[in-house]
Amino acid sequence: MPVLGDLVGLLDDAATQFGFPFWFRTFAELVVAVVLTFILLRVLTAKLFPWLGGALAHPLTQLTRALLVLLLLPDLGASRLARRFGRTPPEIVYGYGSGVVAVVEGVDDLLKRALPKLSLTRAIRPWLLAVLLVTGFLLWNNQDCASGTAPRCASPVQVWLASFDQ
Repeated sequence: MPVLGDLVGLLDDAATQFGFPFWFRTFAELVVAVVLTFILLRVLTAKLFPWLGGALAHPLTQLTRALLVLLLLPDLGASRLARRFGRTPPEIVYGYGSGVVAVVEGVDDLLKRALPKLSLTRAIRPWLLAVLLVTGFLLWNNQDCASGTAPRCASPVQVWLASFDQ
């Protein structure tokens, strides 16, 4: 677990010094990792995401407006250049401008609708977070090979269960 690696390493070193068996150390590390991940998910969904929804709405709207101006500069340059020579700008210039405006306004509209919805994460129940953690654990266990099991892949739970025999 890359995020919790240092903490798990400290816990493992301390448990090793006390003489705890491998199966107990790994189970304790898993429990600590699950509890800390649950707390992190709870803080993210109850505090950070709802705050971000309100805090980012105005800056991102300003950013999309600035992006619109920046992306329309080639349209302006081509139009002025064509008019300087007494010509009508080519149709592709108008198409480019219309496409840029449509895409940027679509993104802006999406942001204005989606960001306030982040406040809905506050309503996520703890049991749903627990289901997400269990699902994540099952995916991790099925897709990860424990270290030292090459060339045959053994899941971390298989290695843990085999440690009871030692």
